[in-house]
Amino acid sequence: MTTAGPASNGMEAASMHSIDRELSVRMASSDLGIPAMSVASGSHPTTASWRKALDNIVPACVVLKVTQTRSFDTEAASSSYATGFVVDKVRGLILTNRHVVTPGPVTAEAIFLDREEVPVLPVYYDPVHDFGFMRFEPSKVQFMALHEVPLAPEAAAVGLEVRVVGNDSGEKISILAGTLARLDRDAPHYGRQSYNDFNTFYLQAGSGSKGGSSGSPVVDSNGQAVALNAGGKDKASSAFYLPLERVVRALHLIQEGTGAGPKWQWGSCHIPRGDLQTTFLFKGFDEARRLGLNRETEAEVRAALAEETADVSAPGAANSAGTGMLVVDSIVPGSSAEGLLEPGDIIIQLEGKVVTHFLALEDTLDSSVGTTVTLNVERGGQPLQVTIKVQDLHAITPACFLEASGCIIHSLSYQQARNSRLAVGQVYLAEAGYLMGQAGVPKHSILTSLTGLPTPDLGSFARVLGGLASGSRPTLQYFTVTDRHRKKNAVLHLDHTWYGQSKLWTRDNASGHWTSCPVCAPQSTLPEPTPEPSGGVRPHAMSSDSKTEEDSAAAEAAASVTEEANADVALDQLLRQSLVLVEVEIPHVALMDGVHAKSFEGNGVIVHTSDKLGLVLVDRSTVPVGGGNITLSFGAYPDELPGRVRFLHPLHNFAIISYDPTRLSHQAQQEVRAIQLNEAGVKKGEQVQLCGLTQELRLMRRSSRVTSDSHALKAGVPTVPRFRPVHEEVIELDHDFGDTFSGVLTTSEGHMTALYANYNEQSGTEDIEEYCRGIPVAVVKPWLNQVRNMLEQGAKAESGGAATCQLTVGTLDAELEPLILSKAAQHGLAPTWVTRLARFDPHRRQVLRVRGCVAHSHAAEILKDGDLVLAVNGQPVTSYSHVEGIVAACSLNATPQPPLMPTAPQEKPSAKLPIAAVTSTSGRSQNDLSGSAGKAGTVDEDNEVECGQQHPAMLIKAARPSSPRLGAQPAGPPAETQEGSLEMPQVALTIFRAPRVEEVSVQLGREDGLGTCRLIHWCGAMFQAPHRPVRELGFAPAEAGVYVSRWHHGSPAHRYSLYALHWLTQLNGQPVPDLDAFVAIVKTLPDKSFARLKLCQLETTKTKVLSIKLDLRYWPTVELKLDPVTATWSRHLISPQTTQSSL
Repeated sequence: MTTAGPASNGMEAASMHSIDRELSVRMASSDLGIPAMSVASGSHPTTASWRKALDNIVPACVVLKVTQTRSFDTEAASSSYATGFVVDKVRGLILTNRHVVTPGPVTAEAIFLDREEVPVLPVYYDPVHDFGFMRFEPSKVQFMALHEVPLAPEAAAVGLEVRVVGNDSGEKISILAGTLARLDRDAPHYGRQSYNDFNTFYLQAGSGSKGGSSGSPVVDSNGQAVALNAGGKDKASSAFYLPLERVVRALHLIQEGTGAGPKWQWGSCHIPRGDLQTTFLFKGFDEARRLGLNRETEAEVRAALAEETADVSAPGAANSAGTGMLVVDSIVPGSSAEGLLEPGDIIIQLEGKVVTHFLALEDTLDSSVGTTVTLNVERGGQPLQVTIKVQDLHAITPACFLEASGCIIHSLSYQQARNSRLAVGQVYLAEAGYLMGQAGVPKHSILTSLTGLPTPDLGSFARVLGGLASGSRPTLQYFTVTDRHRKKNAVLHLDHTWYGQSKLWTRDNASGHWTSCPVCAPQSTLPEPTPEPSGGVRPHAMSSDSKTEEDSAAAEAAASVTEEANADVALDQLLRQSLVLVEVEIPHVALMDGVHAKSFEGNGVIVHTSDKLGLVLVDRSTVPVGGGNITLSFGAYPDELPGRVRFLHPLHNFAIISYDPTRLSHQAQQEVRAIQLNEAGVKKGEQVQLCGLTQELRLMRRSSRVTSDSHALKAGVPTVPRFRPVHEEVIELDHDFGDTFSGVLTTSEGHMTALYANYNEQSGTEDIEEYCRGIPVAVVKPWLNQVRNMLEQGAKAESGGAATCQLTVGTLDAELEPLILSKAAQHGLAPTWVTRLARFDPHRRQVLRVRGCVAHSHAAEILKDGDLVLAVNGQPVTSYSHVEGIVAACSLNATPQPPLMPTAPQEKPSAKLPIAAVTSTSGRSQNDLSGSAGKAGTVDEDNEVECGQQHPAMLIKAARPSSPRLGAQPAGPPAETQEGSLEMPQVALTIFRAPRVEEVSVQLGREDGLGTCRLIHWCGAMFQAPHRPVRELGFAPAEAGVYVSRWHHGSPAHRYSLYALHWLTQLNGQPVPDLDAFVAIVKTLPDKSFARLKLCQLETTKTKVLSIKLDLRYWPTVELKLDPVTATWSRHLISPQTTQSSL
């Protein structure tokens, strides 16, 4: 069952029908069998009469572009198209469906027939039935005459030919034909957690309307609306229409509330709506008798109905009200009807009158709000009389919500209470967001207490939450609808860093807007570490004079156990002291760099600990980016601490995070130790110990054998660019614990030889394939030393001193891949080079080939895909480790140097220049390339290079442009050119580019060791500098310093199709080469203004221009920035806004 509503509001099965599908107009068959009921009277409408009617109706229909900015009640944050039609052109009133207006905050425009767009505001939506009104300013429609459609609910009759006029399947105007077949259909059911209409009949026809036609008028040949299109079936052509009797009543009350004549004005209109919080169903008399209806009562009811419907000649007079009775289906717990009515009760009379139709029932209840009514019912054949208080429907409809760290909380609505059979008004979680999501609390949960205090309603929950500071960890109790009899507990992490302070939003019915106010909270404070008598932690051990008596007793007991235990137990204990479980939670606003998930978990190992600093080594599959919250759970002792990202290697799959050891408990300080590193490495065939922690912090360990000590990993390119390891040589084992279990590899003495890291690759469109491999200690230890030294030297910065706490990595901005020498020979590499490289590295017998270059890098200007790299700085290279060693040495020894310039032909030198005599890793000389075999310069017919005969075409040395490289970030002490620009050193490459060997110089690149450090949220889209995986694809526009990496549902970016995987090159005609230029422009844009964007798509490189309307009330411009000294993020509003809010 579906509604024919907006394309993403959850009201249609299978995520609604796409608005881009071709329109399929289904005409009702002229020979349909019509039931023997009331049928339409009058002559058959002609083509001319339909044309005349549609000439007035079509201009009155509008396309509604509606964006729900927050999840609320039954509706998720979304942007979609629907239909509405003008019913009062003087006041600018548009009738559409409730699920289009939505109960939450929306922004919307109406698009008229001549494509004029005017903003519209919600006026009213019915708490139960699927209709609502929006309004526009009539004077803003300047280029066409306004039309309105009259409402005629009494004209609906079986057999009536109708037309559905609206935005069917996304078409601007579509006209579908049908014939009314039923007037007494049950209200459609759309889903357990969705909006569902009830206590009304629906009309049914075979028009087959689809997505986007919600709110379309169902009109007859006289040009009047007889019903409102609402829903349909996916697998049939049936469409469901809402009768208009209740719509007409609401319209009249709105018109009366605004005043008459030319001096009318908008205000908060009041439409009385009463209810018993009871759902009724219409049952035929036969079914009613089976439920206990007495035949005498049935005869009395039939006689009363016969008197009311004596004039059967009137259209629709012989309707379904005379064929059955209303029966109680369900009662909401806690309502006034609970305990008085029961399911199966048959309604005989209401206030002394026979009631068998929903209209009569609602008329009485609407006029009795706040008072009591008397019902006569029969229950199992026994007559009963009950008196029930009528509830005000508007009082139990939520009109405010709490927004805290991305989660949406409000009172449980009547709709959801009825769906789930729960009491109205409880604290309901409409969207989990970051606050609840990281604690594992699912949406649709009922929150019963916070910090141990009961929270029966939204006000009490807001008061408790408002008393908590950022950084606190309150306990939450809740239950889910599917498991309501068991309450669950969770620990929240209240963090205002990412979303700002919590807000309470309230609907203003008069203006149609929502306003927000902050939920007061004390100043954010971090918990202070508890002073311990030990005076801090010393590296690897505690001094004996600092132990208490209890500590000594514990140590003696531990020693006794160790003596009795075997060697395996002792090794397990040693390893457990150094292992940690790393949990990472990334808020949606910090999902930078194409990261594919919000939650990550993996093993880390403590590689350094001292009095004030602890360092943990972990793979980048666990810590993919620098944003988010990191929690370390220690294997040595049950304790948890937050961690901070200190280094993310841009090429290799490891990261380094820090923690504060002084915040550990006293016992944990004694137990936690740093693992000892073994740089000797492992060899093929050696036995190693693979160990790690499970989610329950239990140690897993097994013996494995090394099958490869230097396997060249070739990671695939994901659809969405994100970190992937480049130039990675890994250790492979014969057996491990599975594809996802990471850890460390150690010797039998417990010395770490490698980080056993988790890798993940995209194997299909969405599938993620995981596996684990070892990263040798020799690769990570130099960076561990640099991070440790950097943090120790920069300790003064936290107390006001100045220090650099940010590493940069020098890179050869070309991705290489191995190619076996036999294949290289087929590409034209001379046999002499094949022989030399084979002798130099007889184990690998390969050469490195250029797979691609980083866009806008110097390497991209010099190198070409397919070039074979034979030597770097005169040293032959056949593996990633060879290249990385040379690049690292050049980066560390960077000195001021002039920019690269084209090299002119030189005179023949007096002596030959050998490439080098290279020593292998085993210490043996693998290949002596001196003399004629190592000459660099011209290329002879055997691809050999000599110094004596240089030609410009054979020796390429290109000038580096003066403009900064894309993504280059200064750090270090960088080299400085003659012009004062920041430069990295260059390396000399000997390459083979068919048919000759050439020597070129390439400038090294520079990558930030903290990754992306700045994010700008504007119009609900996230902008950042292009991260390296984007630039590794090899293309970027000339002005590509700003990249769109995310967008939010219900935002202007969603509404106007400003999606991820685009470069932003211009904003309002001004170039945006970097984030600073982007921010400078957006600061000048006022709320509700339009901006023009020029974009370049990542995959197709297609350029497109779009416009977007700012909505600073719900989507302010926000900057998230990382402080490299403290490794903490901060949030700042960088644009004016009418009403402050959080993302």
